[in-house]
Amino acid sequence: MNLIQLRSPDFLIGKILFFAKGLPEILQFLMRQPSKQSLRLSWLLLQVKPKYTMVSARRLINLYDLVQQANALNLSGDIVECGVWNGGSAAIMGAACQDDETQDKVRNFWLFDSFCGLPQPGVQDGKRAQDAYFEGWCQGEIEKVTQIFNQLGLSLGQVKIIPGWFDSTLNATDIKKIALLHIDADWYASVKVVFEELYAKVVEGGFIVLDDYWTWPGCRAAVEDYIKEHQIEGVVLKRIDRHGAYFQKPLQPDRSQEARCSVSLTGFQRKR
Repeated sequence: MNLIQLRSPDFLIGKILFFAKGLPEILQFLMRQPSKQSLRLSWLLLQVKPKYTMVSARRLINLYDLVQQANALNLSGDIVECGVWNGGSAAIMGAACQDDETQDKVRNFWLFDSFCGLPQPGVQDGKRAQDAYFEGWCQGEIEKVTQIFNQLGLSLGQVKIIPGWFDSTLNATDIKKIALLHIDADWYASVKVVFEELYAKVVEGGFIVLDDYWTWPGCRAAVEDYIKEHQIEGVVLKRIDRHGAYFQKPLQPDRSQEARCSVSLTGFQRKR
């Protein structure tokens, strides 16, 4: 067993380390932004970590904020998560919808996960990922997903849990529009198929959140390859912490401007 495996929440030591790391983040958040909403969000974080999510407190707070930003922008569409584990991050997004008094939309939550653990990493994911891999890594449980939604008093009426590998499930749903797409899928092939199947369904101005962008080179390469292959301009990548990043889907350029301007592919603009 190597260090990465030992630190995984699949094992007791990993669970302890995740909790020990998350608690100072939550306290810092409370001290920086003392308010009734911060107390509510801190309570939510303590409910989901580490049993129901491996996502850091900072990235969970970002998801909560982005859901409410999507509401404030009046974006149409559902919330989709690819890589659910035990449902903690999905529950945080569900709570963000419930807590938003201005919300007048009913959003479906589409939760995709193999519930068999991560697939094997490929060549694009690098030696570190291949050496760290073990069967059943990050294996979630559907029962825990429903458990945390119930524990937080969130309705499961609009929640659709889709078990199976992405390449056989993402194209077999009737998702029409996506306001927020949360991708926590680690490896190149998994992230790439999410983009291939779902990016076109994200509404303009919608949010794409990449939990592993700075952690695993395969995730980063999959995103950048898709951007280049489809010649998507205007993506401004924003760093959340040392692991995660997000961006808003760029608005389509005006056709009259397209006719006057030549296209120059510059890739990502990165804000750190």
